[in-house]
Amino acid sequence: MLIFWFHLLYLLTVWTIAAYTKSDMTDLDPMTIILSAIFFTCYFCLTLTKKHPRLFQILLLLLAMLVFFTFSSQTFNGLVLLILLVIAIQAIDHLQGWRLYIQLFVQYIIVIFPYLRTFDLFMISYLSLLLLFIGFLLYIWRRTNQTYVELNDTYIQLETEYRQLKRHTLIHEKMVRQEERNQVARDIHDSVGHRLTALLMQLEVARIQASDITFQEKFDQLKVLAQTSLDETREAVKALRSEETTGLTAVIQLIRKLEAESHLRVSFHVQSGALSIPLSNDQSVALYRSVQEGLTNMMRHSDERQASIEFNFIGGRFFRFQISHPLKKKVEVEEGFGLQSMRERLEQLNGSLKINQVEGEFRLIGTFPIDKGE
Repeated sequence: MLIFWFHLLYLLTVWTIAAYTKSDMTDLDPMTIILSAIFFTCYFCLTLTKKHPRLFQILLLLLAMLVFFTFSSQTFNGLVLLILLVIAIQAIDHLQGWRLYIQLFVQYIIVIFPYLRTFDLFMISYLSLLLLFIGFLLYIWRRTNQTYVELNDTYIQLETEYRQLKRHTLIHEKMVRQEERNQVARDIHDSVGHRLTALLMQLEVARIQASDITFQEKFDQLKVLAQTSLDETREAVKALRSEETTGLTAVIQLIRKLEAESHLRVSFHVQSGALSIPLSNDQSVALYRSVQEGLTNMMRHSDERQASIEFNFIGGRFFRFQISHPLKKKVEVEEGFGLQSMRERLEQLNGSLKINQVEGEFRLIGTFPIDKGE
């Protein structure tokens, strides 16, 4: 889009100088003004027809003919050649094959037409060689531009494949880790669990066979200890088999996923003791969704691909998190569905959400209390 506005400003400048040169720096005649208005109207419409080669070529031919009819009374004018050069660049960028050759041939005829009428061989030869040299430069420029486009497409393709590979690597890593956990859980269940069960049965048999009450009480105590060990083993097996992650562990996995898939650079700062805080299920969900929304909000509205996350435990009672990212200029914040949902979740926990813009940085600060009984 920047190139379009540069070309437009360039054309306005050159066309104005060429038009006044035609009128010997006097007032422009009405026909020149009308043709100029039609020319720039058609040039504005070019961007709307780039996906339709036939209509695009018709507009380019119309632009070239407007240049011819506007300045046909003049002999060689370098400014007219500069105007036709911009039209030729548009043709080379967006036309292919015979359409491009027709467009360039028409513009070549327009340039040499005044000398074809007088059959001036010197000027015809001079302009032909000049246009041949310009055409060669445009050809080199087009090849360079095509190489750049191909490299850019290759880069985008490689980046997409890289993201997919990172995603598959994370999924495979998770599957392997879970398979190892399941294997460890099976080994504990089959070995330790069965042996503790056999120990319980043997202790019960020994307790029944014991005649002394003191020994029976000792066996009862050993049975309770063995039963407790068996229950804890079963809970450990159940925890190993579970794939569910909650609380701060889930937040860390979210950050790793976004770093891998979206090329984010996330710096993570945790106050001593903040990771070991026991969070309830509601608090874990609120924290996870808040971090997720904060990072998503950053990816939508920030030009930078970096963010900072801080976890703090304040006064032994309040958990505080801060999500911040660079901001080039101050923006007016309108709370959409995501920020409203974040605020509502924290308010349900008797917490609060603050939104600040300080020193070129956008900050989301959330706080909620941690119950002492948890």
